Amino acid sequence: MKALRIAFIVIVALVILLVAAVGTAMMVIDPNDYKGHIEQAAADNTNLELRLNGDIQWSFIPLGLSVADVEASLEGKEFVALDELVASVDLWSLITMTPAVHTFQLDGFRANLVMDEDGTGNWTRVMPEAEKTQEEEAAADETQQTLTDDSGSELISFNVQEVRISNAQVNFENRQSGQSFQLSNASLDASDIALGQDFPLELGFSVSLNEPELDVDGTLAMQLNAAQNLKQFSMSGLEGDFTLAGAPFNGETVSAGLSGSASADLEAETASVSDLVASLENLEVTSNLNIQGFNAKPDVSGDLKLADFSPRTLLERLGQPAIETRDSEVLDQAGFEATLATREGMVRLKDTRFQLDETEFKGELGYGLENQAILVDLQGNRFDLDRYLPPKAEDEEENAPAEDSGSQTAGSGDADLLPLETLRGLNLDIELGLGELVASNLTLTDLLVKVTGSEGRLSLDELSAKLYDGGFNMTASLDARTDNPQWQFDKKLSGVQTQPLLMDLAEMDLLSGSVNLNANGTSQGNSINALLENSNGKADFRIEEGAIEKVNMTRMACQSISRVHGESLSVDDWGNKTPFNDMSGNFTINSGVLENENLTADLAGLRLEGDGVVNLIESMLDYRLGLRIVGEVHRDQACRVNERVQNVVIPVRCEGGFGDDPAGLCGFDSSRFGDVLESMARQEIDRKKEEAKDKARERVEKAIKERVDEDTRDRIRNLFN
Repeated sequence: MKALRIAFIVIVALVILLVAAVGTAMMVIDPNDYKGHIEQAAADNTNLELRLNGDIQWSFIPLGLSVADVEASLEGKEFVALDELVASVDLWSLITMTPAVHTFQLDGFRANLVMDEDGTGNWTRVMPEAEKTQEEEAAADETQQTLTDDSGSELISFNVQEVRISNAQVNFENRQSGQSFQLSNASLDASDIALGQDFPLELGFSVSLNEPELDVDGTLAMQLNAAQNLKQFSMSGLEGDFTLAGAPFNGETVSAGLSGSASADLEAETASVSDLVASLENLEVTSNLNIQGFNAKPDVSGDLKLADFSPRTLLERLGQPAIETRDSEVLDQAGFEATLATREGMVRLKDTRFQLDETEFKGELGYGLENQAILVDLQGNRFDLDRYLPPKAEDEEENAPAEDSGSQTAGSGDADLLPLETLRGLNLDIELGLGELVASNLTLTDLLVKVTGSEGRLSLDELSAKLYDGGFNMTASLDARTDNPQWQFDKKLSGVQTQPLLMDLAEMDLLSGSVNLNANGTSQGNSINALLENSNGKADFRIEEGAIEKVNMTRMACQSISRVHGESLSVDDWGNKTPFNDMSGNFTINSGVLENENLTADLAGLRLEGDGVVNLIESMLDYRLGLRIVGEVHRDQACRVNERVQNVVIPVRCEGGFGDDPAGLCGFDSSRFGDVLESMARQEIDRKKEEAKDKARERVEKAIKERVDEDTRDRIRNLFN
């Protein structure tokens, strides 16, 4: 007991002695006497010119040191400066031999960082250029080893009562790009900082950029925790608020937020993010993630959700111009959610749901981190593309057919269609299905698209859909390995009703009936004009139970027949179309021109025969048709068919632009009708000659029969023949 009392007295005496020694030193030693030595030491060991303009002061409880008005220059220009630095140590921790920082306070810190035109930063010139000797490297390694024990755990007990940084500023200028930014009003407050326990941290800052002009003000608050061995870290209660303003937002002030928690285990190479919420005005993204492995191919699992929001409202709040659409009700609701999984370098978004207004897609998305492979497997319900197109101008609808074709050829026809370099780096596996698609007034159902490709070779394995009581199927390939890409296609239509198709596609009421089409071709180039000019291929078609709309070829035929008879037609109501049972033909495709030499159609008492061209480049057609009279055409007496008009071909010419009125495309070809009349005259003369010969033969035979015997009759008959 006596020994214990003596030991206690000795410890108290030592403490008193230590306190007295510290107090005596503070009263006797003036740190300002060492300013010159400190400035010279900085000059000897760095390229900085250090100036201690303010006083250096002691504090007793807590034991500390404060420095005011410090500036360090580099190459004659201010590099860093501070208004005040206060650092103090808890006196009792010194007595107990467990030193702990009581307060670290930094106010008015400034730094000026510059990257030169050659990409070198001024901060790299602070220290003189010198290589470490082997002895220095060995000493550094030994120092590092002394900081840890055999288990790798930190031996230093880290404990700081308060850290405070206020009014800090960092200026950065990149002379290579001309960009610069400024971090100002930066602050940091933390207290009760100790390993193995939660401690609060608050941050505040303002950032200004010059290109683009952007100002960001933000605050962050959180609870941090670092394990004793500095291998495990966690962050909880994260709350961040930001305001953004500047050129990207056209004068609007935008708000953003961030919240959630996260943790990481460096030893186990695991990390997690929980209830992370990032917001930008009415846009809010939430996520939970688990990460295994801190390497090039980490395994990641979790979820990602973009809450339903209005894209129109978001654009308005971000100061962006509104997207003009034909339907003002679209872009009102959008959302996204998926389950995230990353395995062996492939990021997969499973159970994906994407919504835009009434359209919803479900399926799976994927992306390869190494080979940039893109995987898409989505199925949608309905999408009306026309609702999202820009509205037509008032005068556009009147002149749209004629102007669109010409403007496309003259203006955008030579523009590149595809980014070839991008295509060469793609690795695609896409399957996209859609229950219904409305595009260019066309309504397609059960749409299916399958695309695969890699290294610049793409294949459209299937493009199929049902439309207008029929369907189509198309395959194609693209070889984009060169700057002159090669194209190939194969297309089939079956049972498609042509009249509603043409009306919805181009407002052309030209043909009706059920069409079957087979077409294949090749081309090369990377623009619309090049593809048309280099196109080659062939096609055949057949239209059943249809009609040529807005044109009555029966009337044209009867008008021609009545002229032959020299009579006038009595019927006025002819109708405005020409029905036919079957129309067919073959096309050859050559440099954007479709050539047809065997167009045929069976009409009432007529057979349509013709040939012509369809010029896709100039959007023109030119057909020379003939109506061959093969039977009774019409009940009108002036249109009666006899031997004079039987098998006569009545010429018809169809020519004009795609945008012209169909009723004016086809008409009687008077320039060729003269040839028809001449042919009919020759046929009539030949017919009269035959009739005269027949009558003469009959008269001779009758006379011979009456006047000579049978033998003589035979000899005369042979002679006559």
